[in-house]
Amino acid sequence: MTTNSTRSQGYPLLLVFLLCLIIGASSPARGESTAKLSGLDRFKQATEYYGKQKYSEAIQCYLDLIRQGYQDPFIYYNLGNAYFKNGELGRAILYYEKASRLLPRDEDIQKNLAYAHSLTVDKIESHPSALLSLGEKAINFLTLNELTLMNTGIYLILVLLGILIIRKKEESVRKRLFHLLTLFLAIFILAAGVLFYRISQLKTAQFGVIISKAVEIKSGPEENLATLFSLHEGTTFSIHQQRGDWLQITIKNGLNGWVQSEYIQKISF
Repeated sequence: MTTNSTRSQGYPLLLVFLLCLIIGASSPARGESTAKLSGLDRFKQATEYYGKQKYSEAIQCYLDLIRQGYQDPFIYYNLGNAYFKNGELGRAILYYEKASRLLPRDEDIQKNLAYAHSLTVDKIESHPSALLSLGEKAINFLTLNELTLMNTGIYLILVLLGILIIRKKEESVRKRLFHLLTLFLAIFILAAGVLFYRISQLKTAQFGVIISKAVEIKSGPEENLATLFSLHEGTTFSIHQQRGDWLQITIKNGLNGWVQSEYIQKISF
């Protein structure tokens, strides 16, 4: 568990720019250089507050950065640490989950997320099939930046192969190039499909986390209906539909019911 420290490194500038384009992050309203300076100062201020154990102040600094449009996974990670130190387990898990979706192979993020989950009251077991689990790991293995760069690289290879096929006169060479083009086209379609699936996952907010100490899960979207079971802070779930202020959710073991939106936070971007 590494919540005693913050992370200051981020993506290279190009990758941050590409990521913001993909998931629709808006830039700050002020001039570009001023916004960057303000963001850097705010990040340093948050780090100083965290080091002085002023976790509430650090939280506000990180939230200000997010409101300005910064969607760096290390900001989410540090914010999760600040919430954890501040005794807000549900919101800590929320931001660890967000960081994990952007950096799925980062060891610090995964360790802190696993540790935070181990502290939740609800010990819910899920038993997905081996094939489904393997497929999910494969889809989430690369970051969005890596997927974007992969698709860009494959696209450039396809363009190059297309030019070579047009320019080459020898039929045997053209045939081999065409087979190669077909192979890379199949890889490109697969990689592009995974990229757009991951983007869709980020933007549709299909998952959430309980942020209240305890909440009753109802049989329908009304307060006076029967209580099916209770959930506690930090429990994650999938979201199926929303009716007014009520959400229909399903937890990992398959149980489902309705919860008021004020007791949860969506894991969205």
